[in-house]
Amino acid sequence: MRKIIAIIFVLMLSVALFVSCGRYENGPAFSLKSAKARLVGEWYLTDLLVNDKHEQNLFDKESSTEVVLNSDGTYSYSIPMVRSLNERSGLWSFGEDKTELVLTELDTINGNSEHNYKITRLSSSELWLVNGSKEYSGYDDLIERHFEKKVD
Repeated sequence: MRKIIAIIFVLMLSVALFVSCGRYENGPAFSLKSAKARLVGEWYLTDLLVNDKHEQNLFDKESSTEVVLNSDGTYSYSIPMVRSLNERSGLWSFGEDKTELVLTELDTINGNSEHNYKITRLSSSELWLVNGSKEYSGYDDLIERHFEKKVD
């Protein structure tokens, strides 16, 4: 009888540990791949939310956005515009506890700039990033971008 109680206790403790292992607000709670292995790849924008609501006008402006995060710590970011292509590149790294993505844009003319994004979901196929709205003067709240990994 004691063995059965001990086994049940160990199972309940294991379940509690796995449920609390989730690093990101929107999951996954557990992954066999490292955060870096899940993050590296080509990502394309699938949704854009302002204050948890889909923002169609802003999404239309950025709908063709692609982000490429390479395993060597470099990145490229491109947003096709009406008559041009807005491209950025530089270095990426994780911030505190791997819950932040830090993009350092390398610019020899204007100086390097750093952009921090909170990671709220990081799976093998989905990436959700939240940032403040300093780059959009018309929005005073949080902007959340949802990306899906490009499948070859």
